[in-house]
Amino acid sequence: MENMLLQLGLIIVAYLVGSIPNGLWIGKVFLGIDIRQLGSKNIGTSNAIRVMGLKYGILTFLLDALKGALPILLVYLLRRTNDLETTIEIFNRAYDYAILFGVVAVIGHTFPIFNQLKGGKAVASSAGIVLSLTPFAGIACILVYIAVVAITKYASLGSTFAALTVFIVSLIEFYLPDKSLLDNLFVIIIYALMILFIFYRHIENYKRLFNGTENKMSFKKKTQ
Repeated sequence: MENMLLQLGLIIVAYLVGSIPNGLWIGKVFLGIDIRQLGSKNIGTSNAIRVMGLKYGILTFLLDALKGALPILLVYLLRRTNDLETTIEIFNRAYDYAILFGVVAVIGHTFPIFNQLKGGKAVASSAGIVLSLTPFAGIACILVYIAVVAITKYASLGSTFAALTVFIVSLIEFYLPDKSLLDNLFVIIIYALMILFIFYRHIENYKRLFNGTENKMSFKKKTQ
């Protein structure tokens, strides 16, 4: 019972942390602007870079990524101090589902209670999860995002290729000699679902790309 209540509390905390609209408050505090009225009007990292420039865009990314990582790190901490149990047995294999607390934060980031359920597109917060569980895949996805955006000027393409990179590199990480794909199957499935969700959140962007009306992005400040 105590374990269940603790996990319920973690779910609530994860959602509330995920709901913090970092791009919004950073714009208001440091620049006196409402990011929801500029660029693509999204409060996520890509529009933060587009509207506020690289410095505040990076700050937005770091804080949004922390949303996904923090609940998982908190679970690891509580497992050491409170005997928190976060494993489930499937087909005679025990899987750690700590990643799900990070997913709750991603849901909060995407549908934040503090901003009328209008949030980011799940990219930065998902990157936080990936960085905490598979660091090489996390670093690779950031590098791919930067490269694709620098070349194409389209954040949606950067996010798409970064998400695909996560899946490919994480499979490689889990295929290392001291690891097993089957032992990490739960994480792989959650990664796949997260990637599909990111694609879903970018459907309108894909339509604009096809029509040639997608907003371009540079790493220079373009406050209107």
